[in-house]
Amino acid sequence: MTEAVGTPLTGRKVLAMLLGFFALIVLVNGIFLYFALSSFSGLSTENAYLKGLHHNNTLAQGRAQKAAGWNVATAVHRPAPGQPVILRVQVSDREGRALDQLKLTGTLRRPTHEGDDLALDFKALGKGGYRADAPATAGQWDLQLRAKLEDRQDYRWETRLWLK
Repeated sequence: MTEAVGTPLTGRKVLAMLLGFFALIVLVNGIFLYFALSSFSGLSTENAYLKGLHHNNTLAQGRAQKAAGWNVATAVHRPAPGQPVILRVQVSDREGRALDQLKLTGTLRRPTHEGDDLALDFKALGKGGYRADAPATAGQWDLQLRAKLEDRQDYRWETRLWLK
């Protein structure tokens, strides 16, 4: 039999290996902590607790909006590549009568990016029609509309658009 040749395992070597192991653990934890604090926080709604407390009010507003029976139709058109998108909205009541006296505003939001939101100010075209131009790029967008008729409660409507 042959004997292993080398330096003996001493207490200092064991201590150095043990300290090196824990130093590696602390280093990796520090890297994880850095990325956890510098990346997306996971907060998608500001003041979520307060919004949760007012959820019943939101549900009541939704029921009132449904009872109003308004119909909203949208059409999207881009005249040529690189030109602004033309958004047309048609609003009518339950009986199909056009709603011309609305103050209609909206927002185009990217569902995948923050900061790309576009504010929309619709111009009345008559017969319940409204139009806004938006310099939106191609892709997926959420159209959020808010209509106000005199002193009534706001009517809110949202749909997803695919722009080319």
